[in-house]
Amino acid sequence: MKIRYLILLAFLVVFVANSCDKVDAPYVEKVDYCSGDKKVLLEDYTGHECVNCPGAALLAHTLKQNFCDRLVIISVHAGFFARPSAYDPLFADDFRTEAGNAWDTFFGNGAQGNPNGLINRIPINDNFVVTPGNWGTAIAPLLQQPAKASLILKNTFDHTNKKLTTKITTTFLDAVEGDINLLVCLTQDSIIAPQKNNTPEAGETPIDENYVHMHMLRTTLNGIWGESINGGNSVGYGDKFSQEYTLDFIDEWVPKNCHVVAFIYHEDTKAVIQVEEIAVSE
Repeated sequence: MKIRYLILLAFLVVFVANSCDKVDAPYVEKVDYCSGDKKVLLEDYTGHECVNCPGAALLAHTLKQNFCDRLVIISVHAGFFARPSAYDPLFADDFRTEAGNAWDTFFGNGAQGNPNGLINRIPINDNFVVTPGNWGTAIAPLLQQPAKASLILKNTFDHTNKKLTTKITTTFLDAVEGDINLLVCLTQDSIIAPQKNNTPEAGETPIDENYVHMHMLRTTLNGIWGESINGGNSVGYGDKFSQEYTLDFIDEWVPKNCHVVAFIYHEDTKAVIQVEEIAVSE
């Protein structure tokens, strides 16, 4: 068969009965995605006892590379496979968050199994939940759209008091109707913790005791759903809004491995307009 598409990830995860969903290799058209200002948010819903979730995480990383870093990833630990185990000390950690649990319930991700995800919180075929094998084809056309807003994030971290201050400036590049919410999150990379795994390319199988968790949602800085930045008033080209938030770090959050992820979205439909991320501390 003549190959017409770029294979972003050349592996097929074997199906495991009564486990989390398998991950199929995605296919996207060969297009230059390195141009443009629009970025896309991928929320990867996962859990440490989901054997196919490392394959999905590897896929997300590959997509981020192939889409020229215009893909922003939040790894949300939620649902059945993210629960801390009362019987196995390897999986006693609880990486769930209040926001992640709320989103998981609202969008119905956990009810459909992991690994699954959200792409800009836009429903596809009347379903917010997108299987990993369809992530690439869902993301690609969104990146070809013009950006309707830009987000500039500036972080200051006080290492003595372990306190983060982040300022987000939103500038609209087009007219947008309705109430626009800003949601600000903290994610962390390089968290070493056991993970069940069925994908050799992603680590040791069947359990990787030194698995490296990336993009893990740690908390939000302004609530589960964020807050309105325009009070429901329509915005036009050049309109600008600035917000500032602070966050006291706990010991588990390593500043050099953390990022602030901010995105604006339509409050009524939940559809993401623009997303950006920046390191907490260089």
